[in-house]
Amino acid sequence: MKRLSLGLRDKDGALSVAKILVIVLLVLLMIVPLQMIRALVEERNERRLEAEQEIIWSWGGEQTVGGPVVVVPYMATRKDAEGKTERFVEQAYFLPQTLEIRGEALPEERSRGIYEVTLYTSAFAVTGTFRTPDFSEWRVAESDILWEDAALVVELPDMRGLQEKVSLRWDGREIPFAADRGELGVYPGEIRAPLEVGILRAGATHGFALDLHIQGGRSLGFLPLGEETTVRLSSPWPSPSFGGAFLPAERTVGPEGFEAEWYVLSLGRGYPQSWRQGEIDPYTVAGSRFGVDLMTPVDTYMKTLRSVKYGMLFVLLPFLTFFLFEVFSGKRIHPFQYLLVGLAVSLFYLLLLSVSEHLRFGIAYLLASSGLTALITFYSGAVLLSWRRGLVMAPVLGAAYLFLYAALHSEDYALLIGSLGLAVILAGVMILTRKVNWYAPRTRREDGATSG
Repeated sequence: MKRLSLGLRDKDGALSVAKILVIVLLVLLMIVPLQMIRALVEERNERRLEAEQEIIWSWGGEQTVGGPVVVVPYMATRKDAEGKTERFVEQAYFLPQTLEIRGEALPEERSRGIYEVTLYTSAFAVTGTFRTPDFSEWRVAESDILWEDAALVVELPDMRGLQEKVSLRWDGREIPFAADRGELGVYPGEIRAPLEVGILRAGATHGFALDLHIQGGRSLGFLPLGEETTVRLSSPWPSPSFGGAFLPAERTVGPEGFEAEWYVLSLGRGYPQSWRQGEIDPYTVAGSRFGVDLMTPVDTYMKTLRSVKYGMLFVLLPFLTFFLFEVFSGKRIHPFQYLLVGLAVSLFYLLLLSVSEHLRFGIAYLLASSGLTALITFYSGAVLLSWRRGLVMAPVLGAAYLFLYAALHSEDYALLIGSLGLAVILAGVMILTRKVNWYAPRTRREDGATSG
């Protein structure tokens, strides 16, 4: 006696609702190993970031050229709590009229264990002009200005990044720099060159020049302290990420590196050319930073993490293939056999993660995908009792892994590639099953012949 055919299996081999529900349950069950692998990838990535940060910190940190600035102390007066007038020393800061920085950043790879990080060494020629500091707007008497303690300073986030001694060339004179704490408070350290009495001639414009050799990691930045600031930077690094308060006015990026030029006017900075101590928040100055990150567009862990996001699709493909074999051939496949194939698909991501930590990502991907494709194809042939049917898995998984590899290596078109891939798979299933009578799959040919 036949059972009702609302998807229940009858003598003609119709698939049961229960079997479909079991397959759906198995697909959802595969979320567990995929999420475990995703958590493992994130953990390994965190370890990598910690190792990278340690290497960068030891090398010199993320550097920013914060200067030059002329600092001139002066005597100021104020009244204390008792109304008595007291005198104290304050600092006044004067920014350059013009500032031009030209240089090159040379990247190099360093490793700690299995982790690698991109560092850089840079050389800059810093030139420009200063007007003689003018205290008239603050009504400071000439006798209260401590010209003998004036200095030119350049602040840096990490003084360990300096590779060579630095000397200031001021109006043809050479003055050595010495290390000191950050005068402006933007960054913790600075190099300071004293400006002797008489070197700041009234009403004059002074030319300066200095050479900086700085090493650091991950990012390189500049502060637009000039009334007109021009920065020209080049590097053989092919994947720069420009950011900060200002983007380059001109840039050229290619496989052989990049060249970028910034041109910034003081009108767009948000702070003046001169101010007294306490009038400008150092964070305001730091907020005008611009520069470049020497980044890896998609590193090994990011690629692996992105591949895991497609995990459900790769579980669904072999399940769907098995399901269609059941529909068209009547061969029954046990849910445990579905489960083993799903676990094999999940194992791909674990293999990809572990192998890519020691080999190039492309090689690791090839080994993991080809190995799992061969395993699932071999097992499918045994399950389906036909090597010809089992071999169908090879092109299905091979095309899927090829599609995934293309998506992982495309920063701009990953979403488009993924969407098109899903659309192609859905269209293929719809075309293959367009004439299937889901209440009685075995009658498909008869129905087709009758309608024809």
